Amino acid sequence: MKKFLIILILNILISTFSYANDRQDSKETTAISDQLKTLQDLYKSGAISGYEYEKEKKKILKK
Repeated sequence: MKKFLIILILNILISTFSYANDRQDSKETTAISDQLKTLQDLYKSGAISGYEYEKEKKKILKK
């Protein structure tokens, strides 16, 4: 019975941490897409060059 309770508690903890990580990944994906959109807008407006655009895009995607 003791082993069963330990396994049950560990499963609950693992599930909780997995869910928290999924939510964090979702936030990061949204943040990355927002950053890329802003970067693209800067490029289209002429505020940054094509070289700067590609350089910053690589930095964002490496995160």
